Amino acid sequence: MSLFLPDDKILEFKSRIFKVIGDANRLKIIEILRSGENCQCEIIPLIAQSQPTVSRHLKLLEEAGLIMSRKEGTKTFYQVVDGHIYTLIDTIDDDMRVQVSKEIAKKYSF
Repeated sequence: MSLFLPDDKILEFKSRIFKVIGDANRLKIIEILRSGENCQCEIIPLIAQSQPTVSRHLKLLEEAGLIMSRKEGTKTFYQVVDGHIYTLIDTIDDDMRVQVSKEIAKKYSF
């Protein structure tokens, strides 16, 4: 039986995506953008970080190809490029719920 391994460049790309979304603040930004496009000025108070810190997170997400930006006057708006990132996030959420349910059942012997 032969094992198929993706090309190293593909693995590096995947690794970069996981590193970028591995930060709680960046993951929070992606969740904020789930409802649609948002101005950076609306994201900053929701993250409760300084403007330069939020800008850095947004830049990393954009460089990873997960979000895109557009300028409108002095404001910058961000949106998720591809909704497939939410499939991954939702899968993790579902798995987490299953694990928590198992832990609760185990604790209370259900």
